Amino acid sequence: MEQHSQPDLTIDLGSGVRALASADPDSSILTRFFEGYDRAFVLPDEREDLAGFRKCLALNRTHRRAFGRTHCELVAVLEDEGGARLGGINFLATAVNRASAPDIAVALNYVYVEEAARGRGLLRLALSAVRRLATQALDAGPNAQTAVFIEQNDPLRLTPEEAAADTLRSGLDQVDRLAIWARMGAEVVDFPYVQPALSADQDDEDGLIYAAVDYPGEAVDAGLLHDHLESFFRISVLKGEAGPPGGAAERQIADLAARREPAALLPMTPALARLRSGRGTGFDSFRDLAREAAGR
Repeated sequence: MEQHSQPDLTIDLGSGVRALASADPDSSILTRFFEGYDRAFVLPDEREDLAGFRKCLALNRTHRRAFGRTHCELVAVLEDEGGARLGGINFLATAVNRASAPDIAVALNYVYVEEAARGRGLLRLALSAVRRLATQALDAGPNAQTAVFIEQNDPLRLTPEEAAADTLRSGLDQVDRLAIWARMGAEVVDFPYVQPALSADQDDEDGLIYAAVDYPGEAVDAGLLHDHLESFFRISVLKGEAGPPGGAAERQIADLAARREPAALLPMTPALARLRSGRGTGFDSFRDLAREAAGR
């Protein structure tokens, strides 16, 4: 069985902020990350427990080169010069071997900024940290191009109770959060995405938007999306397992394997304007609203 150890990484992000990252399930960086994460994420089917994070990071030792691709899952904390935690990041970086695609695909699983540290541009610094750390962790060259993908809560799919609980805990309304990500360059991937259950005690999560951040193109190649999601599902979600036959992971991977058309990227801003004006209530998913608002 493959064994691969990855040293902890530290990078200077400027503005008195640095990122400390680890691929080690026993690292104190994971503990520090989880302390803030546990306050920031509350919806039951989107939450990972500490044992789940440890399982994912342990796969760095056995799944570094699984599925014909190279991977590294990392947790990181952002801190100031005095060592105070400002935020946290968890992501999976995958080297994609496709000539027409970016070199690295990143599943930005979780990112949070501590409430007291907001308003300082830390989300943009976190995205910079993700790209730099992914390049280092995969031993990629300095010119490697990185595509970042994220899940977002769909405000049209949440129940009023879920929306209220998440807003109360995070301090951010769902629509305002999407607007922040739109300013970061996030666009909706026009693909019927479902997150497979994170554990046997949880359900598949179909109340999410899948988005690409500052993607270099107008559509995502189906082969890239296939490779990226296969690695993300098998490592970050299913913890090295294959998942149930016919389950959410298998269905989406099979769909992408057969697909020839790329997945279009839909701008968020027109759909957000519809929601704020009250004209988006006739849709049951933000992806459908974004497609219609963009005239697709």
